[in-house]
Amino acid sequence: MKLKKLTITNFRQFYGEVSISFSIDEKASVTVIHGENGAGKTSLLNSFKWVLYGTTDFDTNNENLLSEKAIAEAAPDSTIVMSVELQFEDDGAAYTARREQKFAKGNGLHAESLGQSVLSLIYIDAAGLSQRSSNPGSQLNQILPEDMHSYFFFNGERIEKLAYNSASTQVRDAIRSLMGLNILDRAESQLKNLVVRHFNKEAKENSSGKMADLYDQHSSLTDRIQEKGEKITSWKKNQNEVEIEIEEIDKRLDSIKGISEKQKMRKELEAQIEQIKKDKSIESSSLNKNITERGFLAFIDVQLNEVRDYLDEMRIRGEMPSKVKSTFIDDLIELGKCICGQPLEPGSSCVKTLESYKTTIQDNGVEEQFMALFGAMSHLQSERKALFSNIHSSMDKLNDLKTRRKDLLGRIDELGEEILSIDDSSKLESRRVELKEKSKEYNDKCVIGQHQKSDWEDELKEKEKEIDKELANTSQADLSQRRKQLAKEVADTIAELHEAMAHQVRAELSKKVDGTFQKIMRKDYWAEIDKNFTLMIYKNIEGHGKQPVLEKSTGENQVTSLCFISSIVNSAKEKANNPSIFQKGGIYPIVMDSPFGALDPEYREKVASFIPALADQVIVMVSKSQWRGEVEKELSKRLGKQYTLKYHKPDRDGEQRFEYTNLEEGFYG
Repeated sequence: MKLKKLTITNFRQFYGEVSISFSIDEKASVTVIHGENGAGKTSLLNSFKWVLYGTTDFDTNNENLLSEKAIAEAAPDSTIVMSVELQFEDDGAAYTARREQKFAKGNGLHAESLGQSVLSLIYIDAAGLSQRSSNPGSQLNQILPEDMHSYFFFNGERIEKLAYNSASTQVRDAIRSLMGLNILDRAESQLKNLVVRHFNKEAKENSSGKMADLYDQHSSLTDRIQEKGEKITSWKKNQNEVEIEIEEIDKRLDSIKGISEKQKMRKELEAQIEQIKKDKSIESSSLNKNITERGFLAFIDVQLNEVRDYLDEMRIRGEMPSKVKSTFIDDLIELGKCICGQPLEPGSSCVKTLESYKTTIQDNGVEEQFMALFGAMSHLQSERKALFSNIHSSMDKLNDLKTRRKDLLGRIDELGEEILSIDDSSKLESRRVELKEKSKEYNDKCVIGQHQKSDWEDELKEKEKEIDKELANTSQADLSQRRKQLAKEVADTIAELHEAMAHQVRAELSKKVDGTFQKIMRKDYWAEIDKNFTLMIYKNIEGHGKQPVLEKSTGENQVTSLCFISSIVNSAKEKANNPSIFQKGGIYPIVMDSPFGALDPEYREKVASFIPALADQVIVMVSKSQWRGEVEKELSKRLGKQYTLKYHKPDRDGEQRFEYTNLEEGFYG
């Protein structure tokens, strides 16, 4: 996909029609748009999102998109048209996407929307035929997925959130979407839901009585499990969004002088809380395993004592073990001499007397079993003592962890109160407390929901066993059941394949991310996408080995995030050139606003040097201060086109009473 031309009409501060053509030259693939703060860079970035998806990232969402100047200069009761048109190429076809929204001019600066925005998509295919899409939204979503747009149209100063620990779900979703793995997700979902439900319905229609009731119960459980799963997914997504906002607030609190030390201490305490959570999980698992595998020992004390007493009585009576072994008598007879010195002649009375003793000796196998049982009793009693000892040890550890956690939470609350009492941080801290409560609420819902879902899944398995027992009613019901079982097995196989491919792509991307990261980073750090799909930075500490870098600067997070975007776009391009059955990939442009704001001069130069390699086409929006020096030097090497946003501020006493921005080709700094 390559962007050719963007035309904006009456969108935000862009009054009238404003057009910009982008460089599509492979050797000069960078287009730079210059503009100071407030000139319209963010509005320009959002115009891409609005034309393609009908959404924006403004605080007021899609409210107040219409130009104030357009409203003011429109005649009363006239219709004002706001539109964005994007021309682009993809896979040999030329597209023109246009979204427009009409407004009726009211009194003053009021304009009433005349319905929803309307999207149209016209394209000329590879054969040169012009066509109008009957489903433009869906077709655009196939070309550039909406859930991926934030990786191609982004504010560089906000992209750092990808490197937050709470952004692992976003990273995982990006990998799945961009690499085409969602087709497996959809296949699994359809097989487990629609197909299985169809075969259940078919089987029920050919059944009666108890069998029909069982299928009804099965369908009801399946629906509840699916509904609960969707709710859990939604709660997890909401919790992730809340956690990301908390991390953003923490970053802002870190920058406030008066509380930076308190904030640092709170982070350390929260890290200890997280470690306690992990330790508790490990100890609880160990305790559960101990009880599951050896818990029976707690209930056999009486039986062990009874068996041990019985064996002791046999030993006291001399019944077990035998005092003389049969093999010992045989050895004496063969030697021809008793231990007392008496000769043992064959057939003599002495030999006959010794042989008679053998009949009173217990079978050797029984003796061995006696000895083994006696040993087992002693071992079981020892294991029983060890069981209680381990349980007491685990409970002591869990209680200690609980006490430590309570103490840490108290210290965290105290720090929170101190931070809340400082004017500069009061509002941020209040919002943080509110978000923490929301996060806990979502987490509790997820935990309870997962327990309910697991219970229903166990109930569903039992219901399927009942169905199997009743299955002999009709051949049709039997056939439907076999089809349903086959659909479930295929779905499970697809799920395993999906997971394996996601981790394979993760491992490949991790290498690419680190390769780019190490070219930019001046510290002896390296980057990885870990098994939980979290973007991590690591370092080696002598005596401790590989350790995560917990205190990352905004610049380091931004660099890590840019490296991830670069790697995922590059991998998508590779897959597009060598597509497989599941992984289609794609070639995408990148449009970024202010990617240098949080970087020092050295990092600016390094990031600017690799930006042209981010994608086949890159559009960068920068302020004058961000452009001058290192950035200008590096980007000029691949510069194709550049424009300047000219902002006209309102003059309350003059004729120009409303702000507007126009665009001029070239750089007028």
